Amino acid sequence: MNESVEPAASSQIQRAFVTLAIFVIALIGFIGNLAVFMYATNLKILQNSFGRLSASQSFAEAILCAVFLCFYCPMVLLDISSFKTASAHVGLVLLFCYDVCIFSHLFIAINRLCAISFPIAYNNMFRQVIVVRNTRILIGLAYAIPCFTSIYMHLAHNCLLPYVDFGWYFGVNTSVDCDVIRFYVDFCKDFSVVAAIAVIDIVTIIMIKVTAVETRQTSVALAESEKKRQREITFVKQCLIQGAVFAAELVLFFIVSSKQTHPVLIFLCTTVAWSMVHTIDPLVLILLNREFRNMLMKNPMRWSRNNSNNRVAASG
Repeated sequence: MNESVEPAASSQIQRAFVTLAIFVIALIGFIGNLAVFMYATNLKILQNSFGRLSASQSFAEAILCAVFLCFYCPMVLLDISSFKTASAHVGLVLLFCYDVCIFSHLFIAINRLCAISFPIAYNNMFRQVIVVRNTRILIGLAYAIPCFTSIYMHLAHNCLLPYVDFGWYFGVNTSVDCDVIRFYVDFCKDFSVVAAIAVIDIVTIIMIKVTAVETRQTSVALAESEKKRQREITFVKQCLIQGAVFAAELVLFFIVSSKQTHPVLIFLCTTVAWSMVHTIDPLVLILLNREFRNMLMKNPMRWSRNNSNNRVAASG
């Protein structure tokens, strides 16, 4: 943040309000991502590449929310010095989970574009027999790339993310190398990925309109293609909204927060924005997908029974 701002000890009341805000946001995010992870791995309609990528992404986001819940909240509320010392490395865990999330979004967007633009080739590449293998490659990349950008690049240059009491956020060590990494490896990389997702989604929308005309042949095909088209549009809407949320978070965290001198404003632009984006992410997916909403409304016993039937049918 702004180097002219000197760290200052926060009061117990301030820490209580900060903890309460992040606790509520992170708890909702943790529950939402856990629900998406569970349902994406078990819903029959999501036994595909999209479902598995969504589950992998939600797993990383659930970990991020859990870190805010189990580490950040106790550290801030109780002012635990040992946690503050360890926070420099814990911040890298948060950064890693964040990068896993945006790269998962990128691969989901590419996956959706290929499915719409090249349906025959896509079905050959991601047919049920080899869908697990190909999807695992994408998931592996979504986790491997952040291992280099989020972990190695920061550790190699000692650019950790220690907790800063003034603003209650995870900051970056101030040095020339860290400034370069923070701008190019963090901001430029993340913003480029989000921009790429937006471009892919726009192309996907265009392809949806193009392929919709080609698939309307018979009344039966019309009904089926229209149903599929609506599902594809829902997926694209989801990606667009999530991309806009991530872009807003990046601007707040890297640009707006650097202009602030009040701790509350810094807190809102950094920690609140960072945790909020991973709470909104699963909520968008749940609200835009009827299958998720229907599953959430069922009681656990009925869901468990349907889940068992789906697994038996899938293995049959």
